[in-house]
Amino acid sequence: MIIFFILFQSDLFEPDKILKFADYLYLQGDFNSAVNEYRRYLFLSDSNKQETGEKIIDCLVRLKRYDEADSSLKYISDTTRALYLKAWIFLLKGDYPRVREILKMKSTEHKARYYIGLSYAGEFNFSRAKEFINLPAPLPKLKSPFLGGLFSIIPGGGHFYCGRLGDGIYSLLVIAAGSTVAYYYYHNNKNAKFYLASGITILFYAGNIYGGINSVRNYNYYENARYRDLVFNQKR
Repeated sequence: MIIFFILFQSDLFEPDKILKFADYLYLQGDFNSAVNEYRRYLFLSDSNKQETGEKIIDCLVRLKRYDEADSSLKYISDTTRALYLKAWIFLLKGDYPRVREILKMKSTEHKARYYIGLSYAGEFNFSRAKEFINLPAPLPKLKSPFLGGLFSIIPGGGHFYCGRLGDGIYSLLVIAAGSTVAYYYYHNNKNAKFYLASGITILFYAGNIYGGINSVRNYNYYENARYRDLVFNQKR
């Protein structure tokens, strides 16, 4: 019975069928299962080793298992191809200095310059990136944290500067309400409540200035990130 079962299931161990099944899983987007099947194929067959290795690496990158992808470079016999795949893995991982370190000996080659340029773009260093790659115009227009703090002298001004109308109105209303309450207590000689209301209002006012500066930083980050994605997705 066991012998019959083994003979009946022998087709499950045929490398060609395993490879076809792995390719099917890959096309279906089941990258985790595809990796397992590709590895099983390599265990049973010595053919298509580099091609299958690249598919394994691609699956692992899509799964964001970058360290496993890096260790799978052992399947790539072409050293130049392996080097660029390694740079690609670390680029997607976000380890941009490592990309430049990997490619420093190839820095005159077009493909290496492209990856190096992307690594600088990943760090939002677009002025350096444009020395290596063509960047889409226009560059992101950033705002000044100094002006964000300065405008926040008027409650909500920093938020308005960044186009965050709702946050600006909220800050303005909170500080206006606190100031009104403090003035009411002062006018009615309720000193303890006046000092308490004033202290709370001052804290909110300081938070408003910090929030205005932080709004600029967030604005600049999202503008840079949007532009970086544009750079990464542009056609070579």
